[in-house]
Amino acid sequence: MRYYVRAEIERFLRAVDRALKRPATIIIIGGGAAALKYRIDDPTMDIDTFNALGADLRRAIDAAREATGLAMPFEQSGVADGPYDFEDRLLRAMPRLARLTVLVPERHGLALMKTVRGDQADFAKLQAIHNRHPFDLPVLVRRYEEEMGHVIIDPRRLRWNFLALVESLFPEAVNLIQRALERPDQRGQLEAFLASQASLKGRRRSRRRPGPAR
Repeated sequence: MRYYVRAEIERFLRAVDRALKRPATIIIIGGGAAALKYRIDDPTMDIDTFNALGADLRRAIDAAREATGLAMPFEQSGVADGPYDFEDRLLRAMPRLARLTVLVPERHGLALMKTVRGDQADFAKLQAIHNRHPFDLPVLVRRYEEEMGHVIIDPRRLRWNFLALVESLFPEAVNLIQRALERPDQRGQLEAFLASQASLKGRRRSRRRPGPAR
Protein backbone atom coordinates (compact mmCIF):
# COMPACT_ATOMS: atom_id res chain seq x y z
CA MET A 1 0.00 0.00 0.00
CA ARG A 2 1.43 3.38 -1.05
CA TYR A 3 1.59 6.20 1.49
CA TYR A 4 1.87 9.90 0.68
CA VAL A 5 3.60 12.63 2.66
CA ARG A 6 2.58 16.27 2.91
CA ALA A 7 4.91 17.50 0.17
CA GLU A 8 3.43 14.98 -2.28
CA ILE A 9 -0.14 15.93 -1.36
CA GLU A 10 0.66 19.61 -1.93
CA ARG A 11 2.36 18.87 -5.26
CA PHE A 12 -0.63 16.81 -6.36
CA LEU A 13 -3.13 19.54 -5.42
CA ARG A 14 -1.10 22.16 -7.28
CA ALA A 15 -1.30 19.94 -10.35
CA VAL A 16 -5.08 19.62 -9.86
CA ASP A 17 -5.31 23.39 -9.63
CA ARG A 18 -3.42 23.85 -12.90
CA ALA A 19 -5.63 21.30 -14.68
CA LEU A 20 -8.97 22.81 -13.63
CA LYS A 21 -10.97 24.63 -16.29
CA ARG A 22 -13.19 26.41 -13.76
CA PRO A 23 -13.17 27.05 -9.98
CA ALA A 24 -13.84 24.09 -7.68
CA THR A 25 -14.01 23.57 -3.93
CA ILE A 26 -13.05 20.49 -1.93
CA ILE A 27 -13.43 19.82 1.80
CA ILE A 28 -10.54 17.55 2.74
CA ILE A 29 -10.91 15.53 5.93
CA GLY A 30 -8.84 12.89 7.70
CA GLY A 31 -5.09 12.57 7.34
CA GLY A 32 -4.99 14.93 4.39
CA ALA A 33 -6.45 17.74 6.50
CA ALA A 34 -4.00 17.01 9.32
CA ALA A 35 -1.12 17.28 6.86
CA LEU A 36 -2.21 20.32 4.88
CA LYS A 37 -3.46 22.68 7.59
CA TYR A 38 -1.84 21.41 10.77
CA ARG A 39 1.51 20.38 9.23
CA ILE A 40 1.46 16.83 10.54
CA ASP A 41 4.03 14.74 8.68
CA ASP A 42 2.42 11.36 9.33
CA PRO A 43 1.86 9.83 5.85
CA THR A 44 -1.63 9.07 4.57
CA MET A 45 -2.89 6.52 2.06
CA ASP A 46 -5.43 8.72 0.30
CA ILE A 47 -7.27 12.01 0.13
CA ASP A 48 -10.78 11.83 1.56
CA THR A 49 -13.25 14.61 0.88
CA PHE A 50 -16.49 15.42 2.64
CA ASN A 51 -18.15 16.77 -0.48
CA ALA A 52 -18.82 15.08 -3.81
CA LEU A 53 -16.40 15.53 -6.72
CA GLY A 54 -17.81 17.06 -9.89
CA ALA A 55 -16.92 15.97 -13.40
CA ASP A 56 -14.49 18.84 -14.03
CA LEU A 57 -12.68 18.15 -10.77
CA ARG A 58 -12.44 14.44 -11.56
CA ARG A 59 -10.88 15.25 -14.94
CA ALA A 60 -8.37 17.53 -13.22
CA ILE A 61 -7.52 14.78 -10.71
CA ASP A 62 -6.87 12.34 -13.55
CA ALA A 63 -4.67 14.94 -15.25
CA ALA A 64 -2.76 15.50 -12.00
CA ARG A 65 -2.09 11.78 -11.66
CA GLU A 66 -0.59 11.75 -15.14
CA ALA A 67 1.39 14.96 -14.62
CA THR A 68 2.87 14.01 -11.24
CA GLY A 69 3.12 10.24 -11.55
CA LEU A 70 1.28 9.98 -8.22
CA ALA A 71 -1.59 7.49 -8.36
CA MET A 72 -3.13 9.10 -5.30
CA PRO A 73 -6.59 7.78 -4.30
CA PHE A 74 -8.88 10.81 -4.15
CA GLU A 75 -12.58 10.23 -3.36
CA GLN A 76 -15.51 11.39 -1.28
CA SER A 77 -15.57 9.50 2.02
CA GLY A 78 -18.56 7.23 2.38
CA VAL A 79 -18.56 7.20 6.19
CA ALA A 80 -17.67 10.73 7.29
CA ASP A 81 -19.71 12.47 9.97
CA GLY A 82 -18.97 15.21 12.43
CA PRO A 83 -20.30 18.07 14.55
CA TYR A 84 -23.56 19.54 13.35
CA ASP A 85 -22.12 22.97 12.51
CA PHE A 86 -18.59 21.98 11.51
CA GLU A 87 -19.04 23.31 7.95
CA ASP A 88 -19.55 26.81 9.38
CA ARG A 89 -16.02 26.67 10.81
CA LEU A 90 -14.05 25.39 7.83
CA LEU A 91 -10.54 26.78 7.30
CA ARG A 92 -8.69 27.30 4.06
CA ALA A 93 -5.48 25.47 3.21
CA MET A 94 -3.09 26.27 0.33
CA PRO A 95 -4.66 29.71 -0.25
CA ARG A 96 -2.40 30.56 -3.20
CA LEU A 97 -4.07 28.07 -5.52
CA ALA A 98 -5.80 29.85 -8.40
CA ARG A 99 -8.91 27.76 -9.13
CA LEU A 100 -8.99 25.08 -6.43
CA THR A 101 -10.29 26.10 -3.01
CA VAL A 102 -9.11 23.62 -0.37
CA LEU A 103 -11.06 23.66 2.90
CA VAL A 104 -10.43 21.59 6.02
CA PRO A 105 -12.27 21.24 9.34
CA GLU A 106 -11.22 23.42 12.24
CA ARG A 107 -9.15 21.19 14.52
CA HIS A 108 -11.87 20.56 17.15
CA GLY A 109 -14.29 19.54 14.39
CA LEU A 110 -11.64 17.28 12.89
CA ALA A 111 -11.08 15.65 16.29
CA LEU A 112 -14.78 14.91 16.75
CA MET A 113 -15.02 13.52 13.20
CA LYS A 114 -12.21 11.14 14.13
CA THR A 115 -14.05 10.26 17.34
CA VAL A 116 -16.87 8.68 15.35
CA ARG A 117 -14.49 5.98 14.15
CA GLY A 118 -12.36 5.82 17.30
CA ASP A 119 -9.23 4.53 15.56
CA GLN A 120 -6.00 4.67 17.56
CA ALA A 121 -3.97 5.73 14.53
CA ASP A 122 -6.32 8.70 14.14
CA PHE A 123 -5.86 9.59 17.80
CA ALA A 124 -2.09 9.57 17.26
CA LYS A 125 -2.54 12.19 14.51
CA LEU A 126 -4.70 14.26 16.84
CA GLN A 127 -2.03 14.03 19.53
CA ALA A 128 0.48 15.37 17.01
CA ILE A 129 -1.88 18.27 16.24
CA HIS A 130 -2.32 18.87 19.99
CA ASN A 131 1.45 19.13 20.40
CA ARG A 132 1.55 21.94 17.81
CA HIS A 133 -1.87 23.58 18.25
CA PRO A 134 -3.31 22.58 21.66
CA PHE A 135 -6.96 21.65 21.75
CA ASP A 136 -9.33 23.51 24.04
CA LEU A 137 -10.96 20.97 26.36
CA PRO A 138 -14.08 23.06 27.12
CA VAL A 139 -14.66 23.46 23.36
CA LEU A 140 -14.33 19.72 22.77
CA VAL A 141 -16.77 18.87 25.57
CA ARG A 142 -19.31 21.50 24.55
CA ARG A 143 -19.33 20.48 20.90
CA TYR A 144 -19.48 16.80 21.78
CA GLU A 145 -22.56 17.38 23.92
CA GLU A 146 -24.31 19.94 21.70
CA GLU A 147 -23.38 18.96 18.13
CA MET A 148 -22.94 15.18 17.96
CA GLY A 149 -26.45 13.97 18.72
CA HIS A 150 -27.28 13.43 15.04
CA VAL A 151 -24.36 11.07 14.37
CA ILE A 152 -25.48 7.60 13.30
CA ILE A 153 -23.63 5.48 15.85
CA ASP A 154 -24.54 3.75 19.11
CA PRO A 155 -24.41 6.61 21.68
CA ARG A 156 -22.56 4.38 24.13
CA ARG A 157 -19.85 3.67 21.57
CA LEU A 158 -19.58 7.37 20.71
CA ARG A 159 -19.22 8.22 24.39
CA TRP A 160 -16.45 5.67 24.89
CA ASN A 161 -14.68 6.88 21.76
CA PHE A 162 -14.90 10.45 23.04
CA LEU A 163 -13.51 9.41 26.42
CA ALA A 164 -10.64 7.64 24.63
CA LEU A 165 -9.92 10.88 22.79
CA VAL A 166 -9.96 12.87 26.04
CA GLU A 167 -7.69 10.31 27.69
CA SER A 168 -5.16 10.66 24.87
CA LEU A 169 -5.14 14.48 24.98
CA PHE A 170 -6.13 15.38 28.57
CA PRO A 171 -5.52 12.29 30.73
CA GLU A 172 -5.93 14.29 33.94
CA ALA A 173 -9.55 15.08 33.03
CA VAL A 174 -10.90 11.79 31.69
CA ASN A 175 -12.25 10.39 34.99
CA LEU A 176 -14.05 13.60 35.86
CA ILE A 177 -15.60 13.85 32.39
CA GLN A 178 -16.65 10.20 32.45
CA ARG A 179 -18.43 10.64 35.80
CA ALA A 180 -20.16 13.81 34.60
CA LEU A 181 -21.37 12.19 31.37
CA GLU A 182 -22.73 9.18 33.23
CA ARG A 183 -24.04 10.89 36.42
CA PRO A 184 -25.82 14.28 36.22
CA ASP A 185 -25.09 14.94 39.91
CA GLN A 186 -21.39 15.20 39.01
CA ARG A 187 -22.03 17.96 36.49
CA GLY A 188 -21.12 20.78 38.85
CA GLN A 189 -17.60 19.47 39.33
CA LEU A 190 -17.11 19.22 35.57
CA GLU A 191 -18.38 22.77 34.99
CA ALA A 192 -16.00 24.10 37.65
CA PHE A 193 -13.08 22.23 36.12
CA LEU A 194 -13.85 23.45 32.59
CA ALA A 195 -14.22 27.00 33.85
CA SER A 196 -10.81 26.76 35.48
CA GLN A 197 -9.33 25.47 32.21
CA ALA A 198 -10.85 28.38 30.27
CA SER A 199 -9.54 30.86 32.85
CA LEU A 200 -6.06 29.35 32.71
CA LYS A 201 -6.04 29.60 28.92
CA GLY A 202 -7.10 33.23 29.14
CA ARG A 203 -4.23 34.04 31.52
CA ARG A 204 -1.75 32.35 29.20
CA ARG A 205 -2.99 34.45 26.29
CA SER A 206 -2.64 37.61 28.36
CA ARG A 207 0.96 36.76 29.22
CA ARG A 208 1.78 36.18 25.54
CA ARG A 209 0.13 39.44 24.40
CA PRO A 210 2.74 42.20 23.95
CA GLY A 211 2.46 45.17 26.25
CA PRO A 212 1.99 48.79 25.11
CA ALA A 213 4.91 50.41 23.37
CA ARG A 214 6.91 52.80 25.48
